[in-house]
Amino acid sequence: MKKQAKIYVLEKNDDYSAIFSGTVEDTSTGYYIEYEEEEGTSCLIGFSKGIASVTRTKDPIYTVILEENCPHAFDIVTPFGKIEAVAHPVTVRSRTKGNTRTITLVYDLMLGKEKFRHELKLKIEIEE
Repeated sequence: MKKQAKIYVLEKNDDYSAIFSGTVEDTSTGYYIEYEEEEGTSCLIGFSKGIASVTRTKDPIYTVILEENCPHAFDIVTPFGKIEAVAHPVTVRSRTKGNTRTITLVYDLMLGKEKFRHELKLKIEIEE
């Protein structure tokens, strides 16, 4: 059953830079978080046994699978064509305390020969 939640995008000092309304759905092995980043652009994050998947549904469109120390090749679809990318996960972590979950995803993103460090930290407060 999906539960309503507030999703906070956290900065390095744990101050939030954005808040979204979304849902959390528990499964037998993990959970899914879904929220709308902007009108028409959904973000779906699945977490199960140390593996996270992140799917974005509007330009740029992608799904990346993150498991520590396991590179993952994927395509980023833009209005100008596909971009081949490889994610090299560094940290893939989820913590639960009461009705609050925290997800930390850190990975190096390779676009051609360019390397970028990407960090996503979310705090999810489930509304009961």
